[in-house]
Amino acid sequence: MAADARGPDRRSYPSEAVSLERLSHPDHLELYRYWLARKPPDGLPHRRDFDPVDVPRLLPRLALIAAEPEGTRFRYRYRLAGTEIVARAGRDPTGKSFEDLYRDDYLASANALYDSLRESAEPHLSQRVFPIGDGVGFLRYDRLILPFAADRITPDLFLLLIVVVEQSDLPRDKGSF
Repeated sequence: MAADARGPDRRSYPSEAVSLERLSHPDHLELYRYWLARKPPDGLPHRRDFDPVDVPRLLPRLALIAAEPEGTRFRYRYRLAGTEIVARAGRDPTGKSFEDLYRDDYLASANALYDSLRESAEPHLSQRVFPIGDGVGFLRYDRLILPFAADRITPDLFLLLIVVVEQSDLPRDKGSF
């Protein structure tokens, strides 16, 4: 996916899902294997099954996103964002909902993705281009999203690991992550 083909000032960069068979980056493989080792045969791992001490090298690029029930829908909120995510995006999304951070098509696509991940309860690998700073810069990365569930069935928390492929510019004072 070429970022410059879309124009760096666009705020609605799409995500392109790819098969987990294409999982090849050592960090993604490490986290995926870790998640599989904690996954019960007939369900999903619980958040308490994940111990950050087990993957310290990955922590700067990890985020936890909670699915919070709100009426008939869900609101997605960053519980935690690693230091590299914060530094590259130009702001810390910790504690903020998607509605606090995103707008328009970008908000709709983020909500739609996490709604579909709640429904499928499956891991997700995608390639993403994300606008940073004042919208001129962009960050292209591969992301692995792994579901966790307090009831072992319905995802209520997602662990996300990014692997940066390209960054066009340093973040500005304001970010979009």
